[in-house]
Amino acid sequence: MDNQVRVAVADDHPVIRMGIEATLDDISFIDRIGSVADSTQLVALLDTQPCDVLVTDYAMPGGQYGDGMELIAFVRHRYPDLRIVVLTSMEKLALIRGLMTHGINAVLSKADDMSHLRAAIQATRTGRRYYSPRIANLLKALPATGSARLSQRESEVIALYVGGDSINTIAEKLQRSKQTISTQKVTAMRKLGIETDADLFKYAIELGLTRKKPLSD
Repeated sequence: MDNQVRVAVADDHPVIRMGIEATLDDISFIDRIGSVADSTQLVALLDTQPCDVLVTDYAMPGGQYGDGMELIAFVRHRYPDLRIVVLTSMEKLALIRGLMTHGINAVLSKADDMSHLRAAIQATRTGRRYYSPRIANLLKALPATGSARLSQRESEVIALYVGGDSINTIAEKLQRSKQTISTQKVTAMRKLGIETDADLFKYAIELGLTRKKPLSD
């Protein structure tokens, strides 16, 4: 039985990409099928080579298929059986939660040692979660409410708010008091680890939840 794991690498920084390659090439059960620098090259590779696990940078601009959450969503849809390990230098709780929402269970900080790649690949191949130390510490630092999912009403309020509606408008649409809507928004932001409206909109744009340009009244 062939136990080799076929791995593709995507990172637009040559030095980091070489570091990933060197780490993977020292792992006996890994067969590195190729390395790319943007999403255009990545899709070309995945369309022509069987692959089990993708190790990809989160921020990798310049390709035809975008980067960040846009690329993650595209890859998840086009290659549903592909497992994904995400590398990122952005240690933001909202980002990690966004990745989890998209079914990404292996996230590594670029500030941690590349040796974590081995455990991350093994974990994601068997459906387990793996976070490198800095990412794990970020998640552990959450308050108790931070581990809870958004309720249906909280999700509804956030979706309307980042879609351009004011608290008053949302209250009218949902036939609730302004105070209730405001409380649900604050609670949802606390669960997401988001402190400001500006960060909320950045998070929403990454997930494709909001318009990138505000609507005029």
